[in-house]
Amino acid sequence: MIFTDVKTKGIRKEFGELERIMTKKLGFVRWSWDFGKVTYDLKYTLDGVDYYLRLSGRVVNEKRLENKKALVELDHPRFARHFFPHGLDETVEVPEGLSEDVKAKLTELENALNE
Repeated sequence: MIFTDVKTKGIRKEFGELERIMTKKLGFVRWSWDFGKVTYDLKYTLDGVDYYLRLSGRVVNEKRLENKKALVELDHPRFARHFFPHGLDETVEVPEGLSEDVKAKLTELENALNE
């Protein structure tokens, strides 16, 4: 599920600031797969099934990701169900049991990134 109504797409933050907001303030975990892209995940578990609230971004200047001055442009947040061992289904809806928590975190995310 893609949250197009959450205003994160196109936001640009320097990596150092983004890292502080996403990991320290909001509790996301950073997964970086190359020097130019970043993914932050927040894990939820309901009835033995793992779900992830995910926010991705890409570096838009000449810096590498680990450089605090790398400028990262963000995309829309996504919600996905995990399938063992490596699969994610981004077409799932947010389960009723997680709905309030996910909505609250999306509001917190949008506010923190737009400060």
